[in-house]
Amino acid sequence: MSAVGLVGDIGGTHARFALADVGEAGEIRLHHATALKAAEFPHLEAALSAYLEQVGHPKLAFLALACAGPVINGVVRFTNLAWTVAADSIALHFGVPNVVLVNDLGAFAWAAKELAPKDLREIGEVSTRRGGLLGGTVGIIGPGTGLNASALVAAPHAGQPLVCVGEAGHISFAPCDELDDQILCVLRRRFGRVSAERVVSGPGLLNLYEAVCEIEGATPTCPTPREVGERAAAGDRLAALAVERFMLCLATLAGDMVLTFGATGGLYIAGGVTLILIDLMNPVQFRQRFEDKGRFRDYLSAVPTFLIRHPYAALIGAARAALAAEASA
Repeated sequence: MSAVGLVGDIGGTHARFALADVGEAGEIRLHHATALKAAEFPHLEAALSAYLEQVGHPKLAFLALACAGPVINGVVRFTNLAWTVAADSIALHFGVPNVVLVNDLGAFAWAAKELAPKDLREIGEVSTRRGGLLGGTVGIIGPGTGLNASALVAAPHAGQPLVCVGEAGHISFAPCDELDDQILCVLRRRFGRVSAERVVSGPGLLNLYEAVCEIEGATPTCPTPREVGERAAAGDRLAALAVERFMLCLATLAGDMVLTFGATGGLYIAGGVTLILIDLMNPVQFRQRFEDKGRFRDYLSAVPTFLIRHPYAALIGAARAALAAEASA
C-alpha cells in the first residue's frame, strides 16, 4: 500500500470511522470500519481518539472526514450535532499532515463513480433511454437526520471532477397536490417557514405522520420515525400514508435537484432513512412524481434513479476527496 488514512462519516446520530489503504494505482480498500454514537462524545477529538485506541494508533498519511454540515474555510459547525471541527486543529492534535473536511453529501458525490452495480438499487425504470446521458453530471440527495444534495460534474480535459454542494435541505418545501397543501398548512403553524428538511428526513417522516394524523383527526401514537416505518410495514393506515407521502416528496425533490444541477447522468439517493423504507416504496409512483415537471417531463424521463446500498460509500468518497486534494496541492 502507498498510504494509510483514517476516514470518517460524521452525521447527526453516528460517527463512522475506518482505515483506508490506498494502493499505488489509487485504489481504495477500507477495513476496521465501526460506528460510534456521536452523542456519547463531547467533541470530535474524543470520538477519533476512541477509534484510534481501538485500531492501535497507526501512522496516518491523511485524515478525511465527511461532515453533516457546511464546510467553510476548513471549519464545520454541524447542523444537527453540537460539534465544531477545524481541519487545522485536527491536524495539530493528531499530528496528521493532510486533513480534509468535506460535506457528507460531497463525499457521496466523490464516491459515485467508485460504486459497482451491486452497490446500487435502481428505483423504477426510465421511460426513455437516450445515449450518452450516463456520462453526464450525477446528482445525489441524502435524507438522514437532516437533508442535503450535491453533484459530481465530470471534469473537461481529463482533469479532476468538480463536486458541488449547497444546503438544499433548507430550500422551501414545494407542495404538489391537495394533501401536500394541507400538510404545508399544518407544518407552517408549527414551524413558520417550512423547509424541505422538515418533510424529507428522519424527523421529517415523523412530522409527516403527525400532520396526516391531525388532518384526519387522529391521535398520533408513533413517537419516532423508526416506529412510523415499522407500523407502516405492519399495515397501519396512517403510518403507511406518511411513508407514501415521504417517498413522493422525496421524488419531487429528487427531480428538482436533477433540474438544478443538470444531472443527466443519474440521481443517486443516499441516507439511512430511504434504505430502511425502500421496500415500502411504490417505484412506479416514485418515477411518476419524479418525472412530473411539466414541460420538462421528457428531460426527467431519461434520468435513472438509484438507491446507494453500499454501507460505507461516504467513507470511500472522503478518501477520494483527500486524494484529489493532495493531487491538486
